[in-house]
Parts: sequence; C-alpha cells; structure tokens
Amino acid sequence: MNMRWRLTSCREQRENVSLLASGALPEAEQTSVRDHLAHCAQCRQYYDEIARLSARFQKWASTEPPVEVGPAFHARWMRSIQTADAPAQTSTLISRWTDLLWPSPAAWGALAAVWVCLLSLQWATSARQPAGQMHAKTPSSRTEVTFAQRQRELSSLLESLAPPSAPSTPAPPRPRSQRRVESATI
Repeated sequence: MNMRWRLTSCREQRENVSLLASGALPEAEQTSVRDHLAHCAQCRQYYDEIARLSARFQKWASTEPPVEVGPAFHARWMRSIQTADAPAQTSTLISRWTDLLWPSPAAWGALAAVWVCLLSLQWATSARQPAGQMHAKTPSSRTEVTFAQRQRELSSLLESLAPPSAPSTPAPPRPRSQRRVESATI
C-alpha cells in the first residue's frame, strides 16, 4: 500500500520536479517538492538530469543570437497552439480499429498470418497455371491450348452457325423494246 502511494506521488510530482529544476516553479509549491526529493532517490536522479539539461539550454540561450520570426510563422504558431486543445475530428471507425489493433500484438500476428496464407495461395495457383495459357482437359489426355488457338476455334464455330446465304436468283428477262433501245445506242 505504501509503495503504491509512493508511485502515485512520484507520478504527480514529475511535472513539479521538472519545473523546479528549470527554475519555473512558484515558491509556494517548492517546499512540498523539496520534501519529496529528500525522501525519493528516483525523483532526485530525475531532478539532477533535468537540472543539467536546463543548464545546457540556458547556456545555449545566452550564447546564441535570438532568431527573428516573421509574422506568417507567428500566426501559424499561434493557430497550432489554439487548435492543440481542440479534440481531433477522427472517424469513430478509425479510432475503434486503432484502439483494437495498435496495442495488440496478437491482432498484428493474426493479420500477418492471413497475409502469409493469401500470398501462399496466390503463389500456388500461379505455379499451376502458366501465364497466357489455359488448360483444357480431354477424356484421353491433358493438352495445353493457347489463347490464339481458342480464338480460331471460336471463330470457325461462329462461321458454321451462321445461316446459309440465299442462292442468288437470275434477273428476269427484259422486255424486247428495252433490248432494242440498248442495241441501237451501242
């Protein structure tokens, strides 16, 4: 029970320890944080790491010239700060899938197993049937038929199924009067 309280207390104190190490914690809250640091070795180690890092940043800030930012950058920065607190407008379906799959190694393993099965099926079926050829089974033996052969067979079948054309009938004879006019003009 005491250990659990101590861990909860350490989690709650982390932000205050960081603020104390960087010199940003108000004096009213410093006494409770310092009391905690006196009794907790892990938090003292964390405080030392943050204090060293903060000192390096303060040294860097004092030696480097300030960077001038343009108004466009400032506006983008302010807009991102204002929208940071707004809840993300994600789809509930996407968030449910993320909650379901992300922390679950079993789900990822099952998904990988399904992919392996699908790939092995694809490989097995493509190994049996070469590209560009179809297998036709006949009662006597198994033969390979190419696409061009099939096309020729189908076109000959279609030609044989077409209705026969009607025989041409000779034109009826013309009257004599028309024959005389033609012979006179020639």
